[in-house]
Amino acid sequence: MSEAETQQLPAVRCEYLTPGGADLAEVFTGEHGRAFVVLDMQSGTLRAHVTERAKPPALVGALFFLRWPIAPVSNDRANSLLEEIAPRAATLIQRVNLRAGGGVLFPTGVGSAIDRIQLACAATWDDPARLTKG
Repeated sequence: MSEAETQQLPAVRCEYLTPGGADLAEVFTGEHGRAFVVLDMQSGTLRAHVTERAKPPALVGALFFLRWPIAPVSNDRANSLLEEIAPRAATLIQRVNLRAGGGVLFPTGVGSAIDRIQLACAATWDDPARLTKG
């Protein structure tokens, strides 16, 4: 194998929720709670995040963060989701140019990684059992 064929994707660091907990579900007891998966494009951090905003958009790109809405699943299922989408998040970190002239550049082909992350996050609403834990 050539050096290019053996090159590793940059690591994505998953910030897992406390196993066995219900951090995300507890937010939904309030009137405006929302949960997201958040990818910090600069640090390579992927985590489940809770916000108090009333209406979440489908995908938000702000500064160097991308986030996708998810259902109020258990912490174990949220952690499984992070593991599932981490390879695609690594693809984004590797290929997206954060320092392109005029802004952030998403090259041809990274849209499929974004789509696969969105599909996995959307599935938490109608098929949470596919996330094997919890």
